[in-house]
Amino acid sequence: MAPGALVAIVVAVTLIFATGRRWQEARLHRRHVLPFAVSLVGCALLWWVTGTTWATDSMTNLVTHMLSHVVIMFLVPIAFVYGGVSRQWWVLVPVGPRRALLRWWYVRRRRLPAWTRSPALACLAFNGAMVTAHVPVIFNYCMGREWAMQWLMDMGFFVSGLWFFHFLVPSTPRRVTTSLKWQAILVGATVLEMLFLAMSMSIFTRSAWYEAGAIAMGMTTTVGFDFHHQQLSAGILWVCGDFWAVPLAVVIVRRVMKRDGSLLSFLERQVAVGGPSRGGSA
Repeated sequence: MAPGALVAIVVAVTLIFATGRRWQEARLHRRHVLPFAVSLVGCALLWWVTGTTWATDSMTNLVTHMLSHVVIMFLVPIAFVYGGVSRQWWVLVPVGPRRALLRWWYVRRRRLPAWTRSPALACLAFNGAMVTAHVPVIFNYCMGREWAMQWLMDMGFFVSGLWFFHFLVPSTPRRVTTSLKWQAILVGATVLEMLFLAMSMSIFTRSAWYEAGAIAMGMTTTVGFDFHHQQLSAGILWVCGDFWAVPLAVVIVRRVMKRDGSLLSFLERQVAVGGPSRGGSA
């Protein structure tokens, strides 16, 4: 079984049992319903693109393959982070061991290396994984080897996506503590990188980059993907930003307005920072 499909099943079972335990203990509140539903949708999407015939088809269809990338790298991580799936196991653990685990979770985990809490490194890893995976040599290698596609490319997308969106998406009761400046940088840098990659695959080239479709089906010859399909895949990557970047940009603007009263107040504040000091002599 593909690792992505296994993760989807384990997370879905954990979510269902955790929600059932809350219901039995009369601790299931309305605020739990939406994160639970969003997380289950994420599990269904992850299982669909990694554990069904869709995964097999994506090894020989570049458009399907790009859609799988979008799901694994963007939609599923956002759903899992928003749903707080990493905290669901708390409900299933008995009270005594749970307290010990939570003590480690809230106290000792802070001893983890500082780089794990760096939004800059998360952004670099996320965008680096996206660019690296689309380098023709690496892409063709993974397309010709199912284990490389499942364990290296898919899991690299998934893990880097969780790390990246952890700095942008809240999950009750956890709030986003990333500065608004860094939130804007994370979204803006990723959108620009995706735009450049999409243009490189469609506008800045006149030839197909990728092959290895036949190898993925157990054949001995390579088959190059059609350039038209490459252009369609680039379009999917381009349009993908409308589904995650635009909503997040709106959320960031609302956060700015909540902190400063309005977007205009924020801009005036930024201009005032570089202006002359009010306390100076005439």
